[in-house]
Amino acid sequence: MLDYHALYEQYHQLLFSIAYRMLGLAQDAEDVVQDVFVSLQHHNSGEIANMKAYLCKLVTNRCLNELKSSHKAKTTYIGPWLPEPIVTAVEGNPAEALALQDDIAYAYLVVMQRLTSAERAVFVLRETLGFTFEDIGEMIGKSAVNCRQLFSRGKRKLDIQKNDASVPIAPLNPEAEALSASFSAAFRAGDIASIVELLSEDAILLTDGGGKAKAAVNPIYGRDRVRALLAFSISRYLRNGVIRSVVVNGHNSFMVMHGGKPFGVYALAFTPDGSAISRVYVMMNPDKLNSAARLLELPS
Repeated sequence: MLDYHALYEQYHQLLFSIAYRMLGLAQDAEDVVQDVFVSLQHHNSGEIANMKAYLCKLVTNRCLNELKSSHKAKTTYIGPWLPEPIVTAVEGNPAEALALQDDIAYAYLVVMQRLTSAERAVFVLRETLGFTFEDIGEMIGKSAVNCRQLFSRGKRKLDIQKNDASVPIAPLNPEAEALSASFSAAFRAGDIASIVELLSEDAILLTDGGGKAKAAVNPIYGRDRVRALLAFSISRYLRNGVIRSVVVNGHNSFMVMHGGKPFGVYALAFTPDGSAISRVYVMMNPDKLNSAARLLELPS
């Protein structure tokens, strides 16, 4: 008889990472994982030759179904759609933070939105988990050749091999980490001049309010326009809000609180050489600030 608790402990983090990469929503990813383990209890375990591959298959296909049903909602979404950030305490679990940093960096999730659902599934299973194209084909009901084509197409879209500056997902180096710390410090101090020096000429700011919070409904392009919006935001935050250091998907950043509740979570992406900040992502949609809200509920 299967020990479902042991299986959950063994595979939960893996399955959550698959679902989160594919969906970009932490609570939805958790719901998918829970549903998979519920369904597992009603399955004849003697028929399962490879438990890891079987669970990955279930999660992947449930995510594909979720992405199909959510497509219309995204097309009618107000403003930019950004993934839900996972917000943890600075003094949190180092191993967990490292896993998030290496595997599910926020900028990585953002650019994953460029891929179709099938490309995303193949890319996640191949690039991050190392499954063969034959295994992936069995999981999602496609041929190995087709999976290889989907992977190549997804790779081209992301331009990872070319390290294109328009896809700012290069791993953080010490210089980029220092830029992040400098940005946070300048933001706290209301030092716009210092912030401008950290931004690339073609910097872009995206704010996700989802129609439920006042946010820019269009991306803000260029350093001067980004500076203007940040200056306006900082003047409001420093007057009415509290800024707290947090970890966003494994990287040090900060969030703004109003009335003791999370109001905005900031995440950054950098030029490939780590010399400047190329993207500023601001999550303001209250529906996607769940992990930040839970963090505030923990005893300090």
